[in-house]
Amino acid sequence: MIYPNTRNTIVIDENTPKEQIRSDILPKTGWVAGLNHGAHDASAALCYEGSLVVWIEQERISRCKNAINKSPADSLAKCLEFADISMHDLDCIALGSDHERLLRWLDPPEEERKKIIALNHPDRLLPDTFTKDAKLPFVKVSHHLSHIASAFYPSGFDRTAALIVDAMGEDSSITLAKCENNSINYLETYGVEDSLGFFYEAALEYVGFTKFEAGKLMGLAAYGSPTDTIPMNVDLLKSPLLAIDTISSKSGRSGIIKRKDYLLKLFAQNCFPYMSGLSDEIMAYKDFAASIQNALEKVLQLLVEHVIRRSHCDRLVMAGGVALNCAANGKLANTGLMREIFIQPVSNDSGVALGAALETSAHLYGNTFNSKAMNHAYWGIAAKRNEIIYELKNAQLSYQEIAQDYLCQLVAEILGKQGIVAWHQGRAEVGPRALGARSLIADPRYRTNLIRLNNIKGREVWRPLAPSVLEESFHEYFDGYPNQFMLVAAQVKKSRRHLIPAVVHLDGSARPQVVNRSLNPCYAALLESFQNITNIPLVINTSLNKKNEPICNTVKDTVIFFKNSDIDALVIENFLVQKNGS
Repeated sequence: MIYPNTRNTIVIDENTPKEQIRSDILPKTGWVAGLNHGAHDASAALCYEGSLVVWIEQERISRCKNAINKSPADSLAKCLEFADISMHDLDCIALGSDHERLLRWLDPPEEERKKIIALNHPDRLLPDTFTKDAKLPFVKVSHHLSHIASAFYPSGFDRTAALIVDAMGEDSSITLAKCENNSINYLETYGVEDSLGFFYEAALEYVGFTKFEAGKLMGLAAYGSPTDTIPMNVDLLKSPLLAIDTISSKSGRSGIIKRKDYLLKLFAQNCFPYMSGLSDEIMAYKDFAASIQNALEKVLQLLVEHVIRRSHCDRLVMAGGVALNCAANGKLANTGLMREIFIQPVSNDSGVALGAALETSAHLYGNTFNSKAMNHAYWGIAAKRNEIIYELKNAQLSYQEIAQDYLCQLVAEILGKQGIVAWHQGRAEVGPRALGARSLIADPRYRTNLIRLNNIKGREVWRPLAPSVLEESFHEYFDGYPNQFMLVAAQVKKSRRHLIPAVVHLDGSARPQVVNRSLNPCYAALLESFQNITNIPLVINTSLNKKNEPICNTVKDTVIFFKNSDIDALVIENFLVQKNGS
């Protein structure tokens, strides 16, 4: 349905016919901006006739992790600057959530209602400082539809099943769909009472982590065994999935709170150490973490079986926050249930900016819609040479400017001598994983590098780190499904584990990123140089940031991090800085 209002806003949901939007917005330029304008993970994506041009997360600009309660206005302004266009060049602005639909379901107290309504205010979304008299229509795309679009259109699949799993999207927490011929057709939805995202958040709270630290619980699970009884219903024909039958599915915000409290009480009664939040004794929760992970994996597999069966498709796309669980993704990819799988690398709420822009483009431009397969995540902004020189001189750092081939050789030698390198190359990645554009890299042959990197980043020493591996060498070292976004866990071959101990988890798994030479030639050249020296075609790769900070974005961000950290060398494009001055 379409619901115009006085601010020239229309809504796209799962029932909106494609031709209906074109009657409200006459497409002229081909440009659509998408925004995630929620309470966290604000972002902006800019598309031209359905092709992604640039995508920037607000946290990378504001330097506030997860951009909590931040407007996406700065990221939108940067996107427009990159494309050298103005607000006047846009056909519309697409929003990745319908907050009015959320309010109808949530029915929160008045103070919380005001906060949610404020997220939609045009002055927050489009400050006068750069909009002036631009009067653009807003298109609100429902949250799960935005997630599906973010995964389907960039997958390159003509026909696929889709599974969205998160905490909540308006009034849903799980959506199953069939996608084909530029159309998305819902098959089934599960309400918020079945939320696997909120289930996992309750587990995080029990351990003493925040809701933004899901990766910690997943990492902790590798140390334990799934011995605890977890209240998870593994029969999809029964509802709710969380087996909390006493709480009404229509109880809105109060129901969410009651379900979380119920789970916390249940965990404390049944799961060691029988008390929540003992963060000083984190290993006491290792079996609990493994049990939560095991329960999640079982239900996800059932959901995948279900959507594959209902859609009659042998391909799958996934998005939503739960789709960032690499361990679960690894299990799913190895089930043989689907021929191919595509997981949106920005599956968290930042991803709905892209999804909203793509779904709106599909409505506006019809047969001219031309979204391409998303085979990399380098959609941010690259550094300019004069910017690099200015920041290095301003920081009083001595540097060399070196041709790429020789640069990669020198960096490989530094790594081979157990040096830690800050690596800043090309356009920044989007999403929570560093993929060789804004990375900290080290030699995987020494477990001590794991400890040192975690200390540099201010992370717990037990946290695992991931490898980047040359694409052609993946199957030599790993059993599993190769993934360029570091989103699918794989088992390290037993014959190779002793060669790369710094990236092997306690359960023998790793979270590898395959590196394609054509998509990231400089990073691939570095891996090849490292292989020439060590016979190892992979490096440790972790994000270029400290704890509770976003990944470095600009040259200035990276230089500050380098100067204040125990890092041996810095590479920004063709510039090399070594702290020992050699």
